[in-house]
Amino acid sequence: MKILGVSSFYHDSAAALFIDGKLISAIEEERFSRVKHDNQFPFKAIQYCLDSVGLTIDDIDAVAYYEKPLRKFERLLETFVETYPFALKPFLQAIPDWLGQKINVEDIIRKNVGFTKRIYFVSHHLSHASAAYYSSLFKTAAILTIDGVGEYQTTGLWKGDGGTLSPLARIDFPHSIGLLYSTFTAYLGFKVNEDEYKVMGLSAYGSPEYVEDIYHLIRVKPDGSFRLNMEYFSFREGFRMFNDKFISLLGQPRIPGGKIEQRHKDIAASIQKVVEELLFAMLHHLFSLTHTTNLCMSGGVALNALANGKIYTRTPFKHVHILGAAGDSGAALGAALYGMRHGQKKEVNAPITSLYTGSSYSNESAESVLKTYPGLRYRIYDAEQDLIQEVAALLSKGKIVGWFWGKTEFGPRALGARSILSKPSPRIMKDNMNKIKRREEFRPFAGSILQEHVHEYFYTPEKKYYSPFMNVCLVVREKKRNELAAIVHADNTCRIQTVNIDNGRYYRLIKEYYRLTGVPCILNTSFNVMGEPIVEHPRQAIEDFVHSRMDILVLNNLVVTKR
Repeated sequence: MKILGVSSFYHDSAAALFIDGKLISAIEEERFSRVKHDNQFPFKAIQYCLDSVGLTIDDIDAVAYYEKPLRKFERLLETFVETYPFALKPFLQAIPDWLGQKINVEDIIRKNVGFTKRIYFVSHHLSHASAAYYSSLFKTAAILTIDGVGEYQTTGLWKGDGGTLSPLARIDFPHSIGLLYSTFTAYLGFKVNEDEYKVMGLSAYGSPEYVEDIYHLIRVKPDGSFRLNMEYFSFREGFRMFNDKFISLLGQPRIPGGKIEQRHKDIAASIQKVVEELLFAMLHHLFSLTHTTNLCMSGGVALNALANGKIYTRTPFKHVHILGAAGDSGAALGAALYGMRHGQKKEVNAPITSLYTGSSYSNESAESVLKTYPGLRYRIYDAEQDLIQEVAALLSKGKIVGWFWGKTEFGPRALGARSILSKPSPRIMKDNMNKIKRREEFRPFAGSILQEHVHEYFYTPEKKYYSPFMNVCLVVREKKRNELAAIVHADNTCRIQTVNIDNGRYYRLIKEYYRLTGVPCILNTSFNVMGEPIVEHPRQAIEDFVHSRMDILVLNNLVVTKR
């Protein structure tokens, strides 16, 4: 069976292709459009998935879409009626887009994509639950889906058992942890649905002095269920997430681009703490319903790596699976997994251990682009081991390396295919990397560490700890903090990626770096600069290299330097 999963029209539009239960290709539309978090229908991503295995749309058996547009439009109408006349202006602005595209997804798939067979419309949180559970190694698992909003649902408690998903409890719009966190993202002067991770990073520099104030905004029951006090929010009525009553409680918001004061850091720490407390209360209740120590999570809130790292010590769960693409791009994958199971009428088990599912380019195509840049010189390595030894030696000397190799990663994290790399100490390496990335100095960098050594450097829940998708922050052991000075955050945590043989050349590079330095970890950040998606084409990598302070660029088997 060949099934195509699609997500679009909110953020991070994507397409994913499965053949006979195996993930073949998956990629976000932003990689081709170069619009960060692109929400348009993913025509280019769909075409890539087909081209990657030489198929046409006529070869596909079914398409699965990640939500039900009519239900979502129904919620928009209900919200307008409930908040009239305050929501009139945003409603009138949204209607043309809805009537033109968003409600007509089936027409787009039929007429613009040319697909004539079965289309599954899978509800948003069911897509998230399917992505979380069916991509895991668990036969039985508790599942939490948590984000801004789908059609109506914002939070879902589920159980997966023997390939069957059973809903246990839900919370609906407007009561949403994702929207609560996004409200503070906007209040702190950052972009909603894009900069939530900045709030998480900023929280390490603050003290949770405003927790009591934030609990004026939300009513919580012992089982973790909650309701927002809508007197403080305006995201239903207009283009602003919060209102004047919110400001009277917490003070004037930060102007975007303005100075970050200690008060802003304390507010970030406070909302992070509140969200963690809500999350852990929910998870305790979920455990009481499911009686399993296996947990799967999905949805945008599941990308909160700082909270994820505390699940092992603050809840009964011992084994946690969070797919790297936990947000809406991954819901395309989840819709396909659910549609595949429905179409085949049998259990689907499709564990995903690698997300290298995107585009790749040959050495010849990379070299043809390089020849148009007379200011660059390059060397072609026939033997991979020679290239790895050269690059590892350069990293050990403090050089910063743009690393473009093989198929690009699916999801928001660079996992060693489209990465910028450096050694993890001294501390100045963080400053140097922030200059290259052109981003705020308070933001931390992640570390890629050999899986067999992760317990030596981090407080892990078990010795053979496995976290391949960079969705968890762990505390760095005291005696190792100097060795990892550039990636240890202000709270002594680090977002980590465990690297093993599944990571191919990237694993062999870190292995060689370890042989040279005795440190089995390197700094890893996504290959892009602020405001742009991760690079997809060699030309984009070359442009970032030319216009930054990167020392070396590796394009497959080509090592590039500046004259």
